[in-house]
Amino acid sequence: MKTILYLITWIILTAALIGCASLNKNQCLQANWYELGWRDGSLGKPRSLFQKHADACVKHNVRAEKTEYYRGRDDSLKNFCTYDNGFSQGRYGKSYNYICPPDLETSFLAGFREGRKVYTYNRKVVAFEKRLKIIDNEIQAKEKLLYSLEVNKEQRDILRSEIRQLDIKYRDNVRDLEELRRIDPLS
Repeated sequence: MKTILYLITWIILTAALIGCASLNKNQCLQANWYELGWRDGSLGKPRSLFQKHADACVKHNVRAEKTEYYRGRDDSLKNFCTYDNGFSQGRYGKSYNYICPPDLETSFLAGFREGRKVYTYNRKVVAFEKRLKIIDNEIQAKEKLLYSLEVNKEQRDILRSEIRQLDIKYRDNVRDLEELRRIDPLS
């Protein structure tokens, strides 16, 4: 638990200080290559990111420490490439850059796939909820128009028919959403 808390704190702080891929002169001069590798690995960044860091620093006459970077990255992958983190990455719709070593990848991918099921399920629920909101707004707009003085009898009949159709569509979507909610996304 302590390692996870450290990892989260480290990710937030270094992401704020270092940015995405390129480093400025100060960052190159002060870089702890082990920690930089640790950060990139813990964020699931590809191995090729080292070269971007090295290219950025060579512009400032600073030599990147490849061995230290990869040692830090490899150490952090032990924490990144777990079933639980795979589940978390998948659940939040993150992509996987195929960075886990073979001995850790199986567990990570098992979690990732399960997390993706939850992510996909949640997206379906949200889509139904949005659809219901849209239909409800259409019904309200037509009801408002139905009772306005600017609509004649023939138009009212058409509006009533449209409202009935929307009501049926709304109830069908509610039923489908309730069925979906009865499903365990991990089954």
